[in-house]
Amino acid sequence: MTLTKYVGILASGLALTGAASAQGTDAMSEIAQLKAEVATLKSQNGDKWLTEERAAEIKSLVKDVLADSETRTSLQGSGATSGYNNGFFISSADGNFKLNLSLLAQARFTWNYQPADNIGAEDGVSTWAFENRRTQMAFSGNVVDPSWTYMARLNYGSAEDPYTPESGTVVLQDAWVNKDFGNGFGVKVGQFKSPFMAESLRNDGAQLTAERSVVDYNFSGGYTQGIMLSYSQDMFRAMGSYNNGPRSQNGTWENGSNNSISLAGRFEFKAMGSWSQFDNETSMKSDESGLLIGAAVQYYNNRGLDNDNGYSPSFGSPIYGDESTDDTTTAALDWTVDATFKSGGMSLSAAFVGASYTPIDFGFGTTEESETSYGMVVQGGYRFTDSLEAFGRWEWTNVENGSDGGTATDVNSIITVGVNVYAGTNMRWTTQFGISLTDIGDQVDLDGAGWNPDDNTEASDQMNIITQLQIMF
Repeated sequence: MTLTKYVGILASGLALTGAASAQGTDAMSEIAQLKAEVATLKSQNGDKWLTEERAAEIKSLVKDVLADSETRTSLQGSGATSGYNNGFFISSADGNFKLNLSLLAQARFTWNYQPADNIGAEDGVSTWAFENRRTQMAFSGNVVDPSWTYMARLNYGSAEDPYTPESGTVVLQDAWVNKDFGNGFGVKVGQFKSPFMAESLRNDGAQLTAERSVVDYNFSGGYTQGIMLSYSQDMFRAMGSYNNGPRSQNGTWENGSNNSISLAGRFEFKAMGSWSQFDNETSMKSDESGLLIGAAVQYYNNRGLDNDNGYSPSFGSPIYGDESTDDTTTAALDWTVDATFKSGGMSLSAAFVGASYTPIDFGFGTTEESETSYGMVVQGGYRFTDSLEAFGRWEWTNVENGSDGGTATDVNSIITVGVNVYAGTNMRWTTQFGISLTDIGDQVDLDGAGWNPDDNTEASDQMNIITQLQIMF
């Protein structure tokens, strides 16, 4: 007989004690016997019963703790005050103050080969080495309330590019505060990327290839300082800036590193998809179809001949005319159109850019003429799996080379192909091969992109291989 059954019988017996008393000694004797049997069973099975009960309670407690832990994990982006959510963060309980910490590190090996004709040597020359191409740390978040956001980004770069004016040093890149006024309106003040080329505006770690194109090296507005207004809706957004001019990074009023007039504006139309999927150049297998079309212009003139930090993408040199005679300055107008399409692991993009500068004659009889440069880049990628992606890029530039007195023209055509191997979303290994179909030229420093200047304008077939490990969070 089971313990439960005995307990039931005992309970019934106890409930009927009064009636049992009236029935005499036989009933009381039977109840006493039942009590003794129950006591015996409890002594034999009591420990086991208690252990099973405690085990059930412990299991229930563990389930409650795990459920609570999962809830806290899911609330890291809102209710938690610290943790990880696409980067480490610390936040006040009400969310009005928040600090995000993010990191980008790119370590690469580069091999470059220049044929003999390119450098006037009897034999071709190969050069190669390892380098820490970029190491960045960014601090971002909000203060006072979520409508006030900020960012400060420090970068170490092994080579000069439109965003790193001096190689081998730590430089300040982003340094701005933004106010969201609601209804799509916002204003940003500080140092930020000029709202010009789409390729430029994407982060260094969000590129499809290991390095941005030579077109970007020539025409990007880089970082500037000023004020920028923005307006965004579901299908379009616009940005307009009054600033110190292209690539006037970390300049001051004292050294004349600004223009008397410098304006930049960009408009984007999203025909399909979501805005967030265009933050990077790759496409996930799960991506919906998306199409983004953009256009931008920037206009700037020179304030004075001491504008060492000023730069004109239109002819690859500081934005002044004949420095020896002090008879000219220059005004430049740059423009670009671009389109990006993504769908289920496939990404395609194309951009065309033009830049013109016009000498301003102060009456000293200058003979300089206006010059215009052009560039085009087309690229695409496809993810065969979430971890394997192939890509290709063709780029072309025709740059009036101001460093050669404004008379030389550097024309180049480059093809790049490669693969990306992903480990989740935070780590990527890129290997790519590039070949120049024409001369590379010497209009800007291109060692960050893996290219050397060519001495012979008829030369071609310079090649490079870049393999790079990237970690980003």
